[in-house]
Amino acid sequence: MFEAKISRRRMLATLLPAGVSTIWAAEEEARPHAPGVSLHQEALCFDLDELEPYLDARTLKLHYAEHHAEHLRGLHTALDEVDLKVGNVVSLMPCLRELKKPAQVKKSILQLSLAQRPMPTGVQQLLPEDVQRRIRLHGGAHVNHTAFWRFLRPRGKGAYGPLNSSAKAISDAFGTFQTFKEAFTAAALNHFGPGWAWLVYRPDGRLVVTTTRGEDNPLMKDYVDWQDEGRPLLALDLWEHAYYLKYKQDRRAYIDAWWQVVNWDFVEKAHQIVSRHA
Repeated sequence: MFEAKISRRRMLATLLPAGVSTIWAAEEEARPHAPGVSLHQEALCFDLDELEPYLDARTLKLHYAEHHAEHLRGLHTALDEVDLKVGNVVSLMPCLRELKKPAQVKKSILQLSLAQRPMPTGVQQLLPEDVQRRIRLHGGAHVNHTAFWRFLRPRGKGAYGPLNSSAKAISDAFGTFQTFKEAFTAAALNHFGPGWAWLVYRPDGRLVVTTTRGEDNPLMKDYVDWQDEGRPLLALDLWEHAYYLKYKQDRRAYIDAWWQVVNWDFVEKAHQIVSRHA
């Protein structure tokens, strides 16, 4: 039987090393800054049992320590194969089909001794299709899951609905908060197969609800419809591994439970950031 009470510190010490990074918002007490996702798995901002009874600790442990972690390892492997150095994984999402091999600037001692002038490095080539595919899969999954964790908070430790600028934006786009919830829930329920549901801030400032297949996200210009492209303000994982142990195939029960633990403070922070950088 899984022991529900696991502290964040114990989780990090026994399961995975975690780095400090941000995604579409700053740390809790820091001033908001440009969005980013590092090549590390962020620490959860809650203990695994704190989302009970809505999201169970056993599922969260497997989701975070196995599914998300495995995708991060896959991303590291793909990047290492082509010696591609990345500081912000978000920067890869809009240009997956245009990613190029790094310029070959290293030369042996013999080459350097014989060279009278710098040798031309040639034209950069696009990354192999297999590497592009794996960066799309694993990089997308890392960005998506980082967002998913950030948009969760224990019930009773934050707002119960949208705040300030995000509340106004949601009202302007959907009429009422309840109408927005119904639209988001319907999109998540009607999405066939694995994927994600999103509230997206479009480049023109409009908010839209959409879904993506697999591990794609609205940042991927090459793979989403133009009207759904933008920066996420809310993310819901629709893969069965996110809810099957507790809710079996009852996606509606999972979605209803998830609404109880949405981090609306983070939604507000995310909206402030993306609207400033639009």
